[in-house]
Amino acid sequence: MKTRAICLWVLTIWIVFACNSDDQSSQESDNLAFTVDNLKGDWKRTAQFIGQANDTLGNLEPTEDLFSQFEVCRKDDMIRYQKGDEQTENMYFWGIGEIACHSQIANSFLEIGTWDLNESGKLTHSYLDVNEPFMVVKLRSQQLQVRRESGVESAEGTIYEFTEYIRAR
Repeated sequence: MKTRAICLWVLTIWIVFACNSDDQSSQESDNLAFTVDNLKGDWKRTAQFIGQANDTLGNLEPTEDLFSQFEVCRKDDMIRYQKGDEQTENMYFWGIGEIACHSQIANSFLEIGTWDLNESGKLTHSYLDVNEPFMVVKLRSQQLQVRRESGVESAEGTIYEFTEYIRAR
C-alpha cells in the first residue's frame, strides 16, 4: 500500500511538472499580440535571408543567406524601438553592437526615424519622406522576424526577404 501511494505521488508530481513545462514552451512559441508595447525594446539581428517563392512566413529553407555575407562588424547590429507618448512619436534607432566597423562607435545608437505597428502586423518605418512597409511574421518575447511587405515576382511566385532578431533588452 505504501509503495502504491509513493508511485501515485511521484506520478502526480511528474504530471504537474510536465503540464507546466508544456505551458511554458507553447507560450514561447506563440506570437504575442502585434502591439507597440510588445515590440518596443532592443533587438539584435541574427539572420537575414531570401526565402523561397510564396513562403510568406519564412518557414522554408532560405534560397540565399544574406547574413553570412555581412562583415563581422555588422552581424551584431541592433534596432531599438522606442515607444512615444502623447507628445512624441514612436522612434527607432540603429545600433552598433560590440564590434564596430571603421569610423563607428561600439554600443552606440543613431536615431533613424519613426515607426508604427498595427494589429495585423504591418510595421512601417518612416524617415525623411520615405515609408518602408514590413510585415511582422513572428513576435515572441525573445524573437522577432520581419519581412519586407512586398517581394520580387518570379515565375514560381513572390520571393520575400526576411530579417530575424533576438531581444537584447
